[in-house]
Amino acid sequence: MNPLKKSKRNFKRKIATTTGIPTTKSGRSRKVDALQGKLIGWLIIGGIILFVISGGSESAVLVH
Repeated sequence: MNPLKKSKRNFKRKIATTTGIPTTKSGRSRKVDALQGKLIGWLIIGGIILFVISGGSESAVLVH
């Protein structure tokens, strides 16, 4: 193997491990999918908490 390619590969691995971002396309897509799943879950939980704190369904009904 070309010595320059080997050092470039090691550098890419070092960057990937320090930042936590994978270098391969499939690794990045898996990471993005996992983060999106966590984000959606936290948004649902946050919405439920806000709904309960705001008074639930009573505050949603408009009374004149």
